[in-house]
Amino acid sequence: MGRKREVELRKQLAFRTAASMLGMIALVFYLIKASEVTGTSPKILSVMRHKCHPPIDWGVTKVEDLTVEQMIEYVEWTNGMPISPELYNECLVYSFGISHDWTFDKAIERMGCRVFSFDPSMNMEDHNHSPKIHFYNLGLGDRDERWNKDPNMNWTMKSLESIYYNLLKHEGMMDLVRQLSVEVHLPEQGGLDEFRNRIKIIKSLEDYGMVRFDSKYNPWSLEWNNAVDWEGFNAYEVAWYNSKLLRVKPMTDPN
Repeated sequence: MGRKREVELRKQLAFRTAASMLGMIALVFYLIKASEVTGTSPKILSVMRHKCHPPIDWGVTKVEDLTVEQMIEYVEWTNGMPISPELYNECLVYSFGISHDWTFDKAIERMGCRVFSFDPSMNMEDHNHSPKIHFYNLGLGDRDERWNKDPNMNWTMKSLESIYYNLLKHEGMMDLVRQLSVEVHLPEQGGLDEFRNRIKIIKSLEDYGMVRFDSKYNPWSLEWNNAVDWEGFNAYEVAWYNSKLLRVKPMTDPN
């Protein structure tokens, strides 16, 4: 290839690259502007697909009647009620899955709470990480059992009900849980039935009285879902408060 021809191709490549970047910048500005006008978040492309459909009453609609797109919309939905952080003299938080990162637990401790932290993968004995953070070499499962299928995974798993009773001698679970935050992973195998079962679990919490106030997708979970032949986010950080245990501040007299 001659020198002149090489220079010409480089110019064409630079021009196309610049045009592509300008196009991307224009798209970003469009999304930001649209967000300012409509009040929606930057994931407007995800939300826009729902605007063409009438609103769904999640309280009465059966999961069996929902399409895949509607089930995703349900997971993404939030009532948007702001929860203001407060300092408490007495509160208790259960934290599962530490992976040697105590950032969340320490932040909760600074709010005045006592923290029970659990993670069998850290290979650490039960101990007090700090005066208010108590670590237990246990994992959360749907039943009490030992996981020893792998030499590196000899874990003791306990159900939440067992953990709750053994530590506090309380029976029952949700009746004393004020807030719940979970990273919900949508099933990637098992087909539509397994997908619906996962949605039913979420809905059962809300039928009980848990009110969702936040739902955010995990940006690292964008992939193709083989269970329902759908591309999107497969993990969501979802948070609820217990409407049966809602603390209501007394109204002050304006006079």
